[in-house]
This record gives sequence, structure tokens and C-alpha cells, in this order.
Amino acid sequence: MLTIPANDHGQIRVLEIQKPLSAAASEKTPEGLAERFGASLDPTYVDVARISDLGEMRLSAYIFEGYDMRADAVDKAAVDAITGTAILVLSRASAGKAKTLTLTPGLTHVTTYSPTATLHPTEPLPDASAKGAIASPPSRNKKSDARIGGMIAMYALIFMFAFVAVIIWISG
Repeated sequence: MLTIPANDHGQIRVLEIQKPLSAAASEKTPEGLAERFGASLDPTYVDVARISDLGEMRLSAYIFEGYDMRADAVDKAAVDAITGTAILVLSRASAGKAKTLTLTPGLTHVTTYSPTATLHPTEPLPDASAKGAIASPPSRNKKSDARIGGMIAMYALIFMFAFVAVIIWISG
């Protein structure tokens, strides 16, 4: 028995098969996977890897290049020792639900790849920006003589426009 918990994320379970797969299981149909594991799995997240199809590539290299999962030395040796067919069951195959896989005779759990968390130490932030005094708000600039003259001319034009409008209204 192999249990995939409901909150499982990012893991790959590597299983070795010593017996030939049925056509339904090798084609990864839902029925074939249910027959092989005794649980329904999403075939999109199950990979059947025949070692002979990999050529010179080792299974650990296939997992590293295809899934970006690096194994430690013990897991690498165990995975590379598989000679027939391997089934890779990703965490998402359980659709977020807890599943118990029945390991039938001829089906062996070799290892489970887990993502390695890469934590980077943080550097303390410089506190120089927190020191010092806040400057007072800048004072408003004194109005220039040209600006004051322009404002007086604008108000005079508005007054004359209003005065002319009133004269026209009265006479009309």
C-alpha cells in the first residue's frame, strides 16, 4: 500500500514493474490505472517510462531533465537500477484527494522524489534611510511683479467683458 495524502504537492513516486503491463495500463487509460493501482488516477499526471526507450539516458537523468527533480545518491542508484518499466506518479494524479495505491505483486515502490526548498538568507536592510529629520515643507515662492501685473490685466479684461455685456443687454 502506498498513500498519497490530500495535501501532497510536487512529489514524484517512482514505481518499478517486473511484469508486463496490460494494454490499458501502458496506454494510461483511467480504467487501466485503476486496475493496476486499485484507485482512480488522472492519467495526465502518470508517466510510463520504458528504460529501453530512453537509450543511453538513465532514468534519474530523465526525471531531472523532464521534471526538474534532483535525487540524492541513494535514490539515484535505486532509480538507475530499474531495468524494465517505471511508472512515475505525480502528486497531481490524485486530483488533490487522498488516494491509497495498492501495490500488486510485481509492482514495487522504489522512491519518492520531493522538491528541495531553496531558501536564500535575507540580508538586513540598511537603516540609514530611517535616520534624519524631515525637512519642513518648502515655502511658497513670492509672486513676481510680472505675475501680479498679468493677474490685474486679466481681472480688468473680465470686468470690461461683463460691463460691455450688461450695456448690450440694456440697450437691446
